[in-house]
Amino acid sequence: MSDSSKKEGDILLPAELRIVLLGMVGVGKSVSGNKILGNDLFDSKRCPSAVTQKCQKEMGNINNQNVVVVDTPGLLSIDQTEAEIVREIKKSINLAEPGPHVFLIVLSVKDKYTKKEEDMVKSIRDTFGKNTMDYTMVLFTHGKDLQGTIEDFFRGNENLHELIKKCKYEYHLFDNRSGTDQVEDVPERLSLLKKINDKVQTAEGRYYTAEMLQEAETTLQQQVQNGPEGGTRPKLAYIKVGLGVGCLFGYLSFNGQMMSAIGAVLGAVGGGLLCAALASLVIHTQKKGKWSETFSCLV
Repeated sequence: MSDSSKKEGDILLPAELRIVLLGMVGVGKSVSGNKILGNDLFDSKRCPSAVTQKCQKEMGNINNQNVVVVDTPGLLSIDQTEAEIVREIKKSINLAEPGPHVFLIVLSVKDKYTKKEEDMVKSIRDTFGKNTMDYTMVLFTHGKDLQGTIEDFFRGNENLHELIKKCKYEYHLFDNRSGTDQVEDVPERLSLLKKINDKVQTAEGRYYTAEMLQEAETTLQQQVQNGPEGGTRPKLAYIKVGLGVGCLFGYLSFNGQMMSAIGAVLGAVGGGLLCAALASLVIHTQKKGKWSETFSCLV
């Protein structure tokens, strides 16, 4: 699937290049969006809390190519729940319709790549699906604070290096000085856009689609349903009910006799085992998508 139509030499470029910015609060997503478009369109105030609460789409024309940039709320923000942030971020796909050519995961070289950043990347992959990295590049920001080369920076962290590998070593470094009218910004911007256009050409113009997002949502739902907790908690609930009912019947069977307590224990064990077996059968049937109305009534 391709929408390429603009030719530059022997390279067929998309008439419209669509970019989605992803990352945590404070890494410089909005500043990067302004730098890419060469204009102050995104609010990029320095603030400890999230400035971007909603997805925002802005456009520009660079070297006769339309460029669309969608800024998104920072992941793992303290201002919103993860579910709220993910729900909002998903809207970026429609804003970049028919779909983004690239996701730019924005990371600051001022911050160490820790488990928090790993969780952020995992959240992105869970949200957009297993093939997300096929459409992903890493954009490093605050390059003026970098000690050494960017290659030294990511190779010094095994997990960060692994992320770069998954992105096929497609990355870029922004200085992130304040302001977007500096002459020095132009080479950075054009270099990044060239890398993205090269990536799009290699992918024969393909881009991420709403159908891919739907597939990712379905897969995630299945993982939740089939996960350890999804299978264990219902079974425990059935066993508890079985224990209670078995205990009651065992006690009533020997009502008024000294054996009533023993009967209650035996009844509880029997009831628990029976419901455990039934729960396993019900859960197994649910996982296959063949929920039985008979078992539903029994439970």
